[in-house]
Amino acid sequence: MSNSLEVEQQPYVAGAPLQAQSMLQICATILQLVLDFVVIFVRSVPLLVESIVEIFAGPEPKTIGGQTALITGGSNGIGKAIATELAKEGCNVVIVDLDQVNGEKTAAELRRYNVKTNVFKFDVADYEQVRELFRQVNQTVGPIDILVNNAAIVPFLSQTEKNASEIKRMMDVNVLSGFWTVEQFLPNMIRRRKGHIVAIASACSYAPVGWAKPYATSKYAVRGFMESLDEELYLMGQSDLIKTTTVFPFVINTRKHLMEKMSRTPGLSAFPKFSPELVAKTVVDAIKTNKRKVVVPNIFKAWMLNFYEHIPIKIRRMMDLTIMKGKPPVLD
Repeated sequence: MSNSLEVEQQPYVAGAPLQAQSMLQICATILQLVLDFVVIFVRSVPLLVESIVEIFAGPEPKTIGGQTALITGGSNGIGKAIATELAKEGCNVVIVDLDQVNGEKTAAELRRYNVKTNVFKFDVADYEQVRELFRQVNQTVGPIDILVNNAAIVPFLSQTEKNASEIKRMMDVNVLSGFWTVEQFLPNMIRRRKGHIVAIASACSYAPVGWAKPYATSKYAVRGFMESLDEELYLMGQSDLIKTTTVFPFVINTRKHLMEKMSRTPGLSAFPKFSPELVAKTVVDAIKTNKRKVVVPNIFKAWMLNFYEHIPIKIRRMMDLTIMKGKPPVLD
């Protein structure tokens, strides 16, 4: 069978029945698990000490000047800010965006930092266009060292965002574009034995908000994709050569329409907002120090968001209402 649809259409055949275990076998399995945990604990001690030292001392920043970075959605907002911050570090910048007009303006601004810039108009949600993007970039620019998957559709941008086509578009841009770009650009990184892949997720990857189900779903997917990619690189023996960073920003002051919508919405208007420049500085610092996960603002850590995700739901909702001054969001 060549594809999943053909498999789905075939009659279901169950696997062979599991063999019942004797009490002796069960006890042996439990004993083996206990022994494994003891070994894991002993081996974890020096690794924990190393991690604690890194928290306070921090790794030595690597130099990224002269490298080439590709940023999807790089014409405006967070993408533009990241492109600018990378250019300040001496990185050559490739901007990929459907907004070619602002892409060219951004590229012109970046040249003041004496770096090379290129702009490509492609829809990264389209698999065939990403293949063509890779071909053109490889031919005219050369290999990519830093891939920043930033392109995304934000919630409340369209009056029709609950339509099936709008939801699909959000998933294609926010999630599948990352699959396509990594598929195309990662093999070159592996061959060259260096690279860094960044994805802009969201704090709602851990702490979803109502009224934005498609967006929250897409950002959970980005989080899962990047976790799996990082693990895959480790299993391939590439984790020391190719690094990943997932970024979890809170509310960022980007599109005017979105900011005005939030300011008019009871509850949402109480959330603090942060600048794209803060995201960019956090991203570039994470690239230089090989941080796997960062939150914006960085006074928060990913483990804190993970803790929030698992506290009792009544306490979590009480916390949300406190932050929102007792006014749950009601969208008009």
